[in-house]
Amino acid sequence: MKKEKLGIAVLLIAIAFASCKSKMSEKMKEDFNQTKNDWSLFSSDLASFGDTLKVKKDFLLAANKKITKKINKANQDKMATFKTNSVTNETTINNMWNDFNGYQKSFADSTTAFNTWASKIDTLKTSDKEVKIPLENYKTFLNNSKSKLQQWSADMTNTMDASKKDIDDAIKIVGTAAPKSVKSTSKRKK
Repeated sequence: MKKEKLGIAVLLIAIAFASCKSKMSEKMKEDFNQTKNDWSLFSSDLASFGDTLKVKKDFLLAANKKITKKINKANQDKMATFKTNSVTNETTINNMWNDFNGYQKSFADSTTAFNTWASKIDTLKTSDKEVKIPLENYKTFLNNSKSKLQQWSADMTNTMDASKKDIDDAIKIVGTAAPKSVKSTSKRKK
């Protein structure tokens, strides 16, 4: 009788421990943890890209403004291509910046939702069936986000390469020195 009670007690303890374990398979846990890790890495990549885009956008706008100030009647015809291209490049980079900002805000909301969902999965006894569809949806969203970031990176590189060529060509025409009107009004020391 003691052995039966002891056996029942061991069985109840084993059942209690088993019920505390997650119902997710090891493969699903790995997939879930990998997605959490990928999400975190992508969040960092997105923030880093935003910083880079802002620096490049500010540089492009400042360089174009500086060169545009040096356009005068004598070089206006030679600078027509620069003026057209600078407007196109500024529009492209500003549109990219606006698109990025909007997306970054929506990604922050998605991150909040993902983290809330993930914390519930971490603490609850969740089965593969309950995790599979939301996890696939989050992975699809993340993959689409990665594609979007790759496209922005390529577009930014192309825009900045084109801008650099235009700026270099424009500098050959207008130079980098201060405009002549500023030089001629300064007093010379005798």
